[in-house]
Amino acid sequence: MSEKKFGTFSGVFTPSILTIIGVIMYLRLGWVVGTVGLGGALVIILLSHVATITTGLSLSSMTTNVRIGAGGFYSLVSRSLGLEAGGAIGIPLYFSQTFSIALYIIGFTEAWVRIFPSHDVRLISTLVLLLLLMLSYIGARVAMRVQYLIMAIVALSLVSFFLGKGEGGHQIILWTRSTEFTFWGVFAIFFPAVTGIAAGAAMSGDLKDPRRSLPWGILSAIGIGLIIYVSVAWWYAKVADPEQLRSNYTIIMDVALWRWVVLAGIMGATLSSALGSLVGAPRVLMALAHDHLVPFNKTLGTRSQKGEPRNAVLITGILVESSLLFGSLDSIASLLTMFFLITYGTINAAVFIEKATGIPSFRPSFNITLAVPLVGALWCGSIMFLINPVFAAVAIVVIPFIYMVQVKRGLRTPWGDVRSALFNAIAEWAAKTSARMPQHAKSWKPHLMIPVETPAYWTSLITFIRDVIFPGGTLRVFSVQIIKEGVENKISEMVDFLLGRKDVSAPTDNHYTAEELEEQLNQLVAPIRDEGIFTAATVIESHNFLEGISVITQVMKGMFFPPNIMFLTISEEKSKTERLEKMIA
Repeated sequence: MSEKKFGTFSGVFTPSILTIIGVIMYLRLGWVVGTVGLGGALVIILLSHVATITTGLSLSSMTTNVRIGAGGFYSLVSRSLGLEAGGAIGIPLYFSQTFSIALYIIGFTEAWVRIFPSHDVRLISTLVLLLLLMLSYIGARVAMRVQYLIMAIVALSLVSFFLGKGEGGHQIILWTRSTEFTFWGVFAIFFPAVTGIAAGAAMSGDLKDPRRSLPWGILSAIGIGLIIYVSVAWWYAKVADPEQLRSNYTIIMDVALWRWVVLAGIMGATLSSALGSLVGAPRVLMALAHDHLVPFNKTLGTRSQKGEPRNAVLITGILVESSLLFGSLDSIASLLTMFFLITYGTINAAVFIEKATGIPSFRPSFNITLAVPLVGALWCGSIMFLINPVFAAVAIVVIPFIYMVQVKRGLRTPWGDVRSALFNAIAEWAAKTSARMPQHAKSWKPHLMIPVETPAYWTSLITFIRDVIFPGGTLRVFSVQIIKEGVENKISEMVDFLLGRKDVSAPTDNHYTAEELEEQLNQLVAPIRDEGIFTAATVIESHNFLEGISVITQVMKGMFFPPNIMFLTISEEKSKTERLEKMIA
């Protein structure tokens, strides 16, 4: 296992910003401006950034509250909502990052074929994938060094673009309408442009200080990306008319001052975006495998001696090649949008739950208002339905299905999560609301309390008890651990034995420790608890059984759903009969 070695700039900011300033900016942003006008393009850019900014803020808050491991977004969701929810989101997240690699490679191929029209598109795409696989297989450090060079080329290409004037003299068109694409259809194609933060977050397991690097790296990449996109969109509208922007995907090369620099920028940006995702996606798959959420977890969850998830890299390469054979840039972009919106919405929802429930364990050093994750979660869900209601509905079915599959597998989350806090908050609200309402016989349910002296004697009665309370009643069983001190205890037992009042060896006597008694009580009620009926079992210490019953009965009277039935058995011993009469009184 290699040491965590990347800082904020190299590990988070660089892969994030190079994925943001990628194929969509170079090859589709001009088309967006030509299709919906500059005003429409700016609205799309800003609405897209509402989702990413809220998610970036929520993610920053989460990272300063938990010890984040490998897997980026998956690690955050699983440590907040549990392994099952982590798997339900982590699996779509992995596929979205994998498909994004295909998106970037297709963008590179479009630019390449513009120069060499005779070259075969699929062959070029496959060769590019093999090159990227080789770099990522060697290691993340090599990939990061390549990205520094690409960043310099991208910066130079932007300078060339803004220095160019095109034909000039064009009037800026704020709003246009397309007969072929709706506003939200254009939005779906553009949205992957702002999803680069997933590439930076995916490096979480390889950072020196993820609590510091992730917030700074991601938020700075989002802010700089927003400025660049607004500026580029405005310049597109200034140097070309809508028809040119719609019909020529590579118009950025035609209007730039130095065509070859922009061409190098396109190829470099698309390659760096693909490389960043190809470094990040296998790490998500490795984290899923490490937590036993995917098949072949031993193979996919292993690292090389240098800490690289090479088996996961190879599987990712196979999936990318499959998508290259069957997908186009626009179709893959629309599919990616839905996957990323699901992930972003869940990140925001997790932070909203943690803040809304007020659990003491949620104390992030990067604090945000409750409105931020709420707006982020609602907005991401709304966009899904605005883009494609059918796909959104399918996603709403598929994600819970994956979740239920993971639940059925009986996974145990080794760390705490907020699900119990959520249900506690709901239960507290329901209890307070119910307490304010008048009680009536129509709402009566059996709530049993049972004093148990010897748990083994109640095994034959547990089925009858279940029939009394099923399906909506409750059951509370308790036992009393008798407290007697030292020599006094021994003398008392001996006197009772000599006078024939009690056989100290009889099974009716309680000679178990409190821990043993509680374990036996839990075993006794386990069949009822397994049917989803609320049960509670406890042991209290007292100087005698009657006193213990009196104390616990008084305590239970003040609880929500207080017991309304005491279930007792009648003993043949006269002393116990007298005690029973006192108990009833």
